[in-house]
Formats: sequence, C-alpha cells, structure tokens
Amino acid sequence: MITVSFIPVLAEIAMVVGGGPSVWSMQADTSTSAPDDSLHDRFWAHVKDVRCGPLTFTFGGQVRLRYEYYDDFTLKGYEPGGHDRVLLERVRLELSSRFWDKPHLFLQLQDAHAFFTKFKDSDFPKSNPIENTLDIRQLYLEWLRIGESPIGFRVGRQQISYGDQRVFGPGNWGNTGRFAWNAAMLKIETDWFWTDLWIGKFLQYKTSVWPDRSVDNFSTFVTYAGLKNLPFRLDLFYVNKVDNREQVVGETGNGDLASSTVGIQAEGQVCGIVSGGATFVWQFGRYGGDEIRAFGANVKLGVTVPVAWKPQIGGQVTCGSGDHDPSDGIHGTFDGVYGGRDIYFYGYLNLFFWANLWDNELDLSVRPDRNLAIYLEYHHFALAQGRDAWYTTGLTAYRRDPTGQSGTSLGDELDFRISWTLWSHLEIMGGVGQFFPGAFVSHTGPANKASWCCLQMAYGW
Repeated sequence: MITVSFIPVLAEIAMVVGGGPSVWSMQADTSTSAPDDSLHDRFWAHVKDVRCGPLTFTFGGQVRLRYEYYDDFTLKGYEPGGHDRVLLERVRLELSSRFWDKPHLFLQLQDAHAFFTKFKDSDFPKSNPIENTLDIRQLYLEWLRIGESPIGFRVGRQQISYGDQRVFGPGNWGNTGRFAWNAAMLKIETDWFWTDLWIGKFLQYKTSVWPDRSVDNFSTFVTYAGLKNLPFRLDLFYVNKVDNREQVVGETGNGDLASSTVGIQAEGQVCGIVSGGATFVWQFGRYGGDEIRAFGANVKLGVTVPVAWKPQIGGQVTCGSGDHDPSDGIHGTFDGVYGGRDIYFYGYLNLFFWANLWDNELDLSVRPDRNLAIYLEYHHFALAQGRDAWYTTGLTAYRRDPTGQSGTSLGDELDFRISWTLWSHLEIMGGVGQFFPGAFVSHTGPANKASWCCLQMAYGW
C-alpha cells in the first residue's frame, strides 16, 4: 500500500488560513447564526477569477478525511465474521482557465490513499475504489454557445452526472470516485431544451498505472436531454453500451454486449412543501447469446412541514428487475445504467445495488440549526426474482439460489447520519448503520447482522 500522502500539509494549511483553532478543539456553538466565513472567503478570493490578459484563472479543490469501521462486512461486500477499518484520505486540486470568457479548460488532480485496511491494490485487479496516487481525474476543453449559436462541445477526461444521479452519477462517496470518462460531447442548448450527445469510456483506477486508463473494448454512447420552461424538471435519455470482447456469459452462450437503455426522469415541488419524483428505465438488446428484457423504476414523495427544525418526511420505492428463469435465454437483470453507487442510494452499508432489487425506503430529516442536519433512513430489501442473485454495488452476484426456494427477503437496514457545516468551506459528518438479514440470507449461508460507522471531514474551496 502506498503510504506517501499530502494530507498532513494541506490540512495544516487549511487550519492556518482559516484564522482559527483546529475544529477538534472548538466548543459547540448553540446559536442559530451562521458561522463566520469572511476569513475563508477573503483568503480564497485571491485565487478566484485571476485575470492575466485574455485568460481568467480559478484555483479550487477539496481535502477530505474519512474513517470507517465495518463489522460482518467489508469493502467487498457482506462477510459474516469479517471486519475491517480504514482511514480514507482524498485530495482534489482544480485549475480552471477561460479564454475571453468563452473556451474553458479544466484540470482536476486526485490523490487518494487508504490506511489501516487489510486490502491492497492487488485485491482490486480491475479498478481500485480506495487508492489512486496523484493522477489526472479530469482534463477537458469546453466551449459553449460557439459564435452565439446553441452549439458547443466538451472534449477530454471528465465527470458526467445528470438529475438526481440515480441513472448517471460519479459515485463521489467512494474514495477514488466511481465514474469519470474519456469522452467527446456535443452540447446543444436552446430556449426550450438542452441536449448532450456523447461517446466515451469510463476510467479504471490503478496506482501502478499513470495516467489512469479507460476500460478496453467497452464503449458507451449517450443522448441525454432536458426540457425547459416547465414547472418541474423533465429529462429524457438513451444509452447504448457495446462490449465486443465476446466475453459476456449468457444463459445460452457467450458473446458481445449490445444493450440499449431508454428512460425518463421527472422531479419537482409544490409550494415548497410537497416534493416528488419518478424514474422509469427500459433495457433491451443482446447479452452474450441472450435477449435483454429489463427495467428499473423509482418513485419518491416527500413533505416538508413548515415549522421549526423543518422536518422532512418521505418515502420511496425502487425496483430493478431480475431474471425469473435462468435458462430461458432472456436476460432480465437490470444493470443500473451508470447510477451513483454510494450512501445516498440503497443504504449506507453499500450492500445492495439497483439490480434484482425491491427497496422500500422511509426517510426522516430535521434541521435544528441551518448548519446542522440530521437524517434517519429505513430500508426493506427484497429480491425482485427469487431465482436470480443478490447483487453487490459492483454488479457481482453475491449469493444465488437457482431453485428460488430461499425466498426473496434480503433484510432491513437502519441508517443514521448527522452533518454539521462549520463554515461554508468545512463540513463534518458522522453516520452509523446496521443491516438485519432476512430469510434469503439465512437460507443461503451465514447471516450475521452487519454494522458500519464513519466520521468524515471535508474542506473545500
């Protein structure tokens, strides 16, 4: 494991320029006033919008530290009897430059390390989710509305996300971030709609490779569009995945992957009190020797009570289809497209993913102070099809009963998280979660309760 880290120096700089003592020695502030950001803002203003002839430069970044403890599961999934701990460090440094406020060149460097964990880089042969020694995570050129036209482009290594990140998300909770792309994007924006058309390959993170390479022989083509001037957000999208290595294992034989995904996502609010959203996705094409017939859906509804502490009560139902017959030549398992795979979906423990899954979720949050937020989540997880597998966040089949006699109940998860914004630049977050296994887990192997906790500090500028 690489042990070189820039975090001590950068963290010390952050404390010094903050104009105050270490956050760990501060006394709790019980007032409802906002923390004083003036010292931080004045300091970082020196590196914002710096003019140099026709060029304008801005320097930014984030320093993040997070400690996590796992009991009866690990970074690789559910593991009764196993445990692990990890201290995650990630530094991202960003440089943005504009030429006469039109063409935009953006660079983001990432340095991520993991300490105390039992896992090494060799334990992640394809892509390492916790370590990525100083590398180029983003480097792209963007020019919007060229010549006052509605047409623009973005070309290079880039992070891409849309909507609520359920379908397209970078997965930034992970230490290296799950999805960044080498991509070429055509951007069109009018008064009535906007559209991104792009082709790309996602990155794989390896400490032994510089710069990080994109996946071989696997390409993605995307058309993502949003309608404007509506009282709610409405997005439409099409995704085409192609893997021509002939290594996809289907029920009726091996072959290529040629999948198509079409979908719609809508989200909005009424009077600032009632909020809701829906996502519907359909997949078709070829999976090895099989035909793809899969779908995914999410429906959510929430209410914000207009009283002190602004309590929010919500619920949502998520379904990712499964394969009902493992020998009929129909691939029915939804693949989650490129959705965010972090604590904001499918529980904090990251034991589940949007594939062969029913997730019934209840959410409660309050804000005792405008800088303090408390979140409580309950999930009931079940298989969509009893003869298909329980899939982890890597879309890897963890447990399976081809007979379907183990039932469909995966279990329940209860999660708690608290977030405290000391300044607009600094956030401290802590969380705990526990998974209670259901009948399917009990019938297919060891079935211990799994627990998780974390403490995170993030300073951005």
